[in-house]
Amino acid sequence: MSSRLPEFVDPWHSAALKKQFSGHVELADLTRLASMLESVEGDAEFELRFERDDKRRSRIKGFVKSTMTLECQRCLESMQLAVDAILNLGVIEVPEEAERLPEDVEPVQVEEGLVRLLDLVEEELILAIPQVPMHEPNECRAEVSHADEAPPAEQQESVTEQAENPFAVLAGLKTKTDSEN
Repeated sequence: MSSRLPEFVDPWHSAALKKQFSGHVELADLTRLASMLESVEGDAEFELRFERDDKRRSRIKGFVKSTMTLECQRCLESMQLAVDAILNLGVIEVPEEAERLPEDVEPVQVEEGLVRLLDLVEEELILAIPQVPMHEPNECRAEVSHADEAPPAEQQESVTEQAENPFAVLAGLKTKTDSEN
């Protein structure tokens, strides 16, 4: 992290001055993110530009880039996730303000008039992690289930017959009971 990078900034004042902050941060320094990673080696590069939109709302634009090491949930081996996220944030004070933002703008709620720059970077990286991280099927060492493939033809016929008459078994039992009486 750059020694000149402030920890907290006033987003409205920064937008009025069109401030820009950029740098690198070690993944190990992002504690919430670090707990989700298999390895905290590496860093994230970022750029945050504060500006005002045509309605005088404070906005934060920029990018976050990193390569993170996660555990594949299919084979439990290490996998690399490259992140190249574009930020397009609208600064809000109360949740109701989010409704007035354009659809392509994500809200960032600011409490006590300040925003922590590295929290913005960390949030973007956390959001980039899939709910279930996995290698691509052709890159994974685990055997990939082909559940989406069609079953063999003889299994399809059997399934079709059962689906056509789910009460066929009951009808057979009734016939058997009637013949015994």
